[in-house]
Amino acid sequence: MEITKEQQLQVEVYLQEKDFDFIDLNVEVLDHIISDIESLLIKNYSFENAFKITVLKWEKYFKETSSFYFGLHYWESKIVVKNAIKMFKPFYFLYVVAYILPVVFLKLVPIKVALGTAEFINNFLFSSSALMLCYTVFIFIKTLRSKVKSTYRFILKTQYLGLVLLIIGAFVGVVKENGEMNAVFTGFTSGGFAVVFICHFFYKKHLEAFKKYKIL
Repeated sequence: MEITKEQQLQVEVYLQEKDFDFIDLNVEVLDHIISDIESLLIKNYSFENAFKITVLKWEKYFKETSSFYFGLHYWESKIVVKNAIKMFKPFYFLYVVAYILPVVFLKLVPIKVALGTAEFINNFLFSSSALMLCYTVFIFIKTLRSKVKSTYRFILKTQYLGLVLLIIGAFVGVVKENGEMNAVFTGFTSGGFAVVFICHFFYKKHLEAFKKYKIL
């Protein structure tokens, strides 16, 4: 049994009251709630009772929570965090590997370069890091000014602190004065590059969500 347009509007108002306006999830969640209500209507529940029962079922999903993957200081509704974790898991491991692999490799196989080469590497990485930092700040400003929510925007918000690794690696330099590659700061720089890639990827996904739902 399908609900009426007026009844669907009541469900939409409920989502608005929950401040649930994530463009990539709103339609899906709305459909799930309506489906739950309609399954109760088939069992001869009134719409009012079916709506109340369904709302009670969904309340737990709108409670704010955090996750180890994003940092325990970032809170959002359980639905969003769960969806974000599913998207972000592969990138989390990319980020960890990008930091750990250079550190482990350079600890096991120390690399030393000529002083002229060392200066070139440090300058090149400094310039690259500066450009990447500017690009990521551009992403931050664009997503912040849009004020349109999506799971991708939530993920982006949790990544900017990772740029500290990029800044440290760039300003300290990955090559020591004696020409030896610094394992820790090389890891910092590599991890910082991974953060920029992650921000770029989810920014593109955020823009795609704009176009899909005709917000732009």
